[in-house]
Amino acid sequence: MNKFLVAAFVISAITALDLAPQLALARSCSAVAATARGVTQGIATTKAQWRLNRYVRHNLSGARMGHAATNCQGWGAGKGVRPSCERSAIVCS
Repeated sequence: MNKFLVAAFVISAITALDLAPQLALARSCSAVAATARGVTQGIATTKAQWRLNRYVRHNLSGARMGHAATNCQGWGAGKGVRPSCERSAIVCS
């Protein structure tokens, strides 16, 4: 009985190690970004998020979006009246 359990364990370990690289290779990821302008930084951020979501929905079917980072510019003296925000994320399918 012990020989059978050891053999089953060895076979399952070999199978798991053999399948692991194939699962990692099957996944593809890409970086996606969307930019939007708004009256305030909050509006620009929200519009950029909507555009990013829309792009992923319409162009990358079956993809999952991870955490999105925001970068805003153009608020304050000498930088422009309307802020521009860019929302970027890594999308994997």
